Amino acid sequence: MKLILCFLFLSLTNCYAQQLAFPLKASENKKYIVDANNKPVFLKGCATWRIGYNVSIKEVRQFLADRKMKDYNTLLVQISPDYDGGGNVPNVYGERLFHGADVSKPNEKFFLHVDSVLQVCNEMNFAVILFPLYLGCCHDGWLEILQQKPNDIQKIYNYGKWVANRYKKFPNLIWASGGDRHETPESLSFAKGVAETDNTHLHLYHTRAGSTSTERLPDEKWLTLSATYTYFPARDQNFTGPHVYTQLYEEGVRNHTIPHIMFESTYEYERGETTQMLRRQAYWSVLGGSSGHLFGNRDLWRMNKNWPNAVNTPGNESMVIFHSFVNSIPWYQLQPDWMHTFFPSGRGTFNSGKYPGGEDYATGAFTPDGALGIIYLPTYRTVSVNLARFKGPVKAEWFDPSNGTYSSSTTFKNSGVAYLDPPSKLNGKGFDDWVLIVKKSD
Repeated sequence: MKLILCFLFLSLTNCYAQQLAFPLKASENKKYIVDANNKPVFLKGCATWRIGYNVSIKEVRQFLADRKMKDYNTLLVQISPDYDGGGNVPNVYGERLFHGADVSKPNEKFFLHVDSVLQVCNEMNFAVILFPLYLGCCHDGWLEILQQKPNDIQKIYNYGKWVANRYKKFPNLIWASGGDRHETPESLSFAKGVAETDNTHLHLYHTRAGSTSTERLPDEKWLTLSATYTYFPARDQNFTGPHVYTQLYEEGVRNHTIPHIMFESTYEYERGETTQMLRRQAYWSVLGGSSGHLFGNRDLWRMNKNWPNAVNTPGNESMVIFHSFVNSIPWYQLQPDWMHTFFPSGRGTFNSGKYPGGEDYATGAFTPDGALGIIYLPTYRTVSVNLARFKGPVKAEWFDPSNGTYSSSTTFKNSGVAYLDPPSKLNGKGFDDWVLIVKKSD
């Protein structure tokens, strides 16, 4: 019976998958992403950093077929391989990015493979967040090499123009500058080269963990999409940045001009994660005003030899359910309930950053028309709902984010406050996170 339900669930997911019309752009109100037909787009992304050079085209097609089945619509693709100290790492066919370490000497044979990867992504209707020159956080990228001869600012700028000229014909791109680093003269020169050559596609900047694109670069006109990037303070005592929801709150207060996406947080099988943590950052994202969420997995971001065994992990299963949930709601109409007007109690501890704790914080959002409200509970508790926010009688139901099932609904009048408990202490997979959906009754 479980297999039948799973097959039905995946089938329904595929039926409602959106065919994207490229290029993507900001909505008229600058709050979210839309496609070329002005249809709202939630980026359901997978971090596949090394897919641009670490696997064959045959494997790329196999992998994308799996991602398509699971309703991912966005991939993160890194062109520049990690630097191994003795020379830039070769791709799967033995070709290196540049001749030597000179950014003015791109290797045509290397880029022919990148051409093929991007072509397959476009054919299969995936948006691509493209990193042509990843800086690196820990001597794993190109920053230290860019700061040495024979490279200089002008050469880096010229490389930005060259790579933008080569790939601006692909309508499915989102340009990405930086890479685990705050802005540097080198990264800004590259971004300027890209932007002066192609201003059709969205362009984000990937900062160091704990910051966002608009926080670091509030005045850059080429920045048309903001990337949020942070971890869980309670899981890493050396990390003093904000929680995912805190960063989203701050981004909403600060940024009123471009959409933002939850670009990166905890990856599966890294930093002591649990599947529940992966769900937290996903549901915090959609209820916190993001127009996208990127899932990460240790073997998938590396695209190593174990990637075929990493496509059906518990994290991927939860993302399939999350994607289906996003498809079922008008997410682009939701307004985050930071002021506690929709559900005034049961929120948990809001961690403003710089110290551990706060993983129990519940995020909620509602549509201004009084038709829908949603709350994500990272842990079991009673929550209150202000029923007066709704226009007419409402019904409340619980959604299990671990297996995609719904509880039977309860109907209320649109007055007063209702106190609601999840159907049970633990959900279907033995965790205690739940989603409450309150909507106007038909």
